[in-house]
Amino acid sequence: MTAVAPEHRATPTSPQTPPMWADVDRALADLHARKDPWTQVSLDERIALLATLRRALADAEERWITLSLEAKGLAPGGYGEGEERTWFTILTRALRLLHQALMDIRVQGRPQLPDGLTTRPNEQVVAPVLPASRYDTAIFPRMTGEVWIEPGLTAEEVLQQQADAYRTPAEHGRVGLVLNAETSSFLPVTDILHKLFVANEVVALKLHPTQAPLTSLFEETFRSLLEYGVVRLIYGDRDLDAYLCAHPLIDTVHFSGADAIFDTLVFGEGQEGAERRMRHEPVLTKPFSGEVGNVTPVLVVPGPWSDDDLHHHAMLLVRAFVCNAAYVSAAPRLIVQHRSWRQRDSFLAAFEQVLTRVPTRQAPFPEARRQLDALLNAHARAHRIGQADMDHLPWTVIPDLTPSALDTDCFVRTMFCPAVGELALDARDAATFIDEAVQFLNQRVRGTLAVTILIHPRTLRDRRVRAAFERALNDLRYGTVAINAVAQQAVLAGVLPWGAFAEKSDGPFSGKVANPLMLPRPQKSILRGSFRIPRMFLSVDPHHNIEVCKAITRLEQAPSPWRLAQLLRLTLRR
Repeated sequence: MTAVAPEHRATPTSPQTPPMWADVDRALADLHARKDPWTQVSLDERIALLATLRRALADAEERWITLSLEAKGLAPGGYGEGEERTWFTILTRALRLLHQALMDIRVQGRPQLPDGLTTRPNEQVVAPVLPASRYDTAIFPRMTGEVWIEPGLTAEEVLQQQADAYRTPAEHGRVGLVLNAETSSFLPVTDILHKLFVANEVVALKLHPTQAPLTSLFEETFRSLLEYGVVRLIYGDRDLDAYLCAHPLIDTVHFSGADAIFDTLVFGEGQEGAERRMRHEPVLTKPFSGEVGNVTPVLVVPGPWSDDDLHHHAMLLVRAFVCNAAYVSAAPRLIVQHRSWRQRDSFLAAFEQVLTRVPTRQAPFPEARRQLDALLNAHARAHRIGQADMDHLPWTVIPDLTPSALDTDCFVRTMFCPAVGELALDARDAATFIDEAVQFLNQRVRGTLAVTILIHPRTLRDRRVRAAFERALNDLRYGTVAINAVAQQAVLAGVLPWGAFAEKSDGPFSGKVANPLMLPRPQKSILRGSFRIPRMFLSVDPHHNIEVCKAITRLEQAPSPWRLAQLLRLTLRR
């Protein structure tokens, strides 16, 4: 196939980081030539390639952290370093999980699940995925994870179709496009790994301009993929995105970033695009997937919470909220409470009290200040927390929002600024509140990526509440549901498929990423945590968080009883 528009070139993001593949068409032509041979690469070769990648990443650890901090103007030893090390841990774990999955396929024909498949009352198949080992019980204490498969497949069919790309390799491969509009250093790489080793596609990665300082590091660490000819890095501004999506040599598209950009690419511009989105009629007819902006809600179910419970869950939410200066797609954005719960104000006060202990951060984008100014102008009762100056923005809590506010201000789109809202719903009791909240989230709150439910175990003893809770798990239209946990923990787990919710993946929407167990047609990931939160998740102390991340990374690089003991000593120290 002849490349289109040979003069269309991506431009370097900065003079210091010239593009490795300035000619977009040449890069895509190279990938097109490699897409069929890649499907025939042996399992042994792929396992060896992953082993090489794991060694290269381990060797790059300290340089990776240093450059990531420098790119964001963050000092070593602070809260930001803990975040960057968390992301490095996610990437390290993702590589190990894929490496293990391919070794399982070589020996047993498919990746091994920690337990047998089960079936829900509606005959929907459920696959247990976490914990998968004794090491997972230390990294994710008192947590379990499961994947709900799209209705229509039996348990036998799920096992038959698991890792199907390795059972019956396709004769013809595909070129996948990854449009990365996030600033986290792990995400573009984990998306590449999924495309290569799960979807069996070669990959064109369009990097976010903020990743420019990491370019040389990406090229050095993942040189084996570049030399193998199965990955090409592309640089350019936003104008290049539409060209790439429409390019005849691109077969599939995966997008991470702001929902407004995603909607424009998938449904078109202006009023016509908005109407097509409402009708679920994309103009992008190629298979696509997305982990796009989400007004991530937190559903707080009323119950007999102690003061410690309020403080601990507030700390869990704060750690998720402030991540990357509150610029991540899964950051909590909307706390939904029962209006008559006597501890409603106490929970919000606990959240704000924990926020005062976290230093404010530099705004990641100019849009952040503009969005925050718009929110502050619209909500005079907003609480500003922490010191702020021309570069730093205050943490902002907007209490007692009305449902109409979600249609008129920044909550209708991806949030770039460090703001979280709180909203109360009227309901007769806890069970009714859950039912009302699920309907509200599905119909009024933007996004289908992730949601959190916080619920006391004693509340669940009530038969009506338990029934409402089970209905909620079934009815919530979110790709990830975290119970007494946050979505970032699901991302760290690495075995819970990640992406927007879809009833069926038989249309242009082609599913999720982060699926190393290669389960067919995952619909929803469920992460269950303990209401009594383990100590390792209850710290905003930078030094402690850095040391815990280092210990988890070492364990993921080379699991051993000794490294497990080192992690346990750290987590029990506080």
